[in-house]
Amino acid sequence: MSSSPTTLLLLLLPIMLLLMTTNVNVTATPTTIERCLRLQLNPPPPPPANSGSRSALRLARIACKDAFRSISHSLHATGKLPLGYVFALCHIFQFNQQKVERHVARTFRPHHSHTLLAGRTCATMRKRQHAHTPSSFSSL
Repeated sequence: MSSSPTTLLLLLLPIMLLLMTTNVNVTATPTTIERCLRLQLNPPPPPPANSGSRSALRLARIACKDAFRSISHSLHATGKLPLGYVFALCHIFQFNQQKVERHVARTFRPHHSHTLLAGRTCATMRKRQHAHTPSSFSSL
């Protein structure tokens, strides 16, 4: 049974539309977002042409493109950056709020960085992270 690209597209289009309309939240984990941001900020040198790591690098780029696409969808839907993206930026810049705001202002030029961050600072992100970790005193 041969299938033309048009038939395949017509079969996959409703599924893709359903997935895109039902899932507005960012599906990439913060570790994926952080890894992709690190690759974007400090790209590795290209591997040799005869190396087997080219396919792994290509796969990482595809995963990062999908992660950034989901961040873009979330930004357009909510008007602010996803929590995982802000936390990854805080972690990359060692919770330095000025560096995070500078990066957001450079990356998203037409938008106002304070609006995108929605009042979330690296200090509040750190508090939230520590609030979710179990305390050693909770077992007493």
